[in-house]
Amino acid sequence: MGRPSTARERLLDSARNLIHSSNYGAASVEDLCAAAQVNKGSFYYFFPSKHDLALAVLDSQWERAKVNILEPMFATDVGPLERFDRFFDRIAEHHQRPVVLGCPFGNLASELGTLDEPIRDRVRDILEGYRVYFKAAIEEAIQIGEIPSLDIEVASQALVAYLQGALLLAKTHNDAQIIHTLGQHARMILGATPVSRSSAGATLND
Repeated sequence: MGRPSTARERLLDSARNLIHSSNYGAASVEDLCAAAQVNKGSFYYFFPSKHDLALAVLDSQWERAKVNILEPMFATDVGPLERFDRFFDRIAEHHQRPVVLGCPFGNLASELGTLDEPIRDRVRDILEGYRVYFKAAIEEAIQIGEIPSLDIEVASQALVAYLQGALLLAKTHNDAQIIHTLGQHARMILGATPVSRSSAGATLND
């Protein structure tokens, strides 16, 4: 019995890398197939169109973000505000590479948000997923008296915007340290005193 095909996973990997490092429009089906080392017939067997592949890539990236970043960084082994500290540190480490590519979700929304409603809606749902983790930590911080009472919905939305802004600035300046520096002040959005921490300096790959 032959080994199961890995063509679909290779297509997802190649699409994730090509779209993130360039953009959706520049990544042709031919380029995606070449990077994945699959033929066009295999591509269209798994994905009716490049658009369907992009949606699948978003789902795959979101699962990876939850498993590799959100779940461990927002684990309850430290206090709620410390979870935000290490979350921003982890994001900075993740983008510490020769070329800072920015947020894969934000990039795609910026490129296609006014042109492709399904992709815009998928990115919106993903960013709402970030807010689930943010809101839980904010609510606990209020309960234990780390921060004063505030509008959790607005605060969590502000943190999503702050994160996206930090990623955009880091991409613009090609400097992941910006994420780390701004992350030290994320607490201020919640009415808490910012903390000063040295950058871990590690390089983490996908």
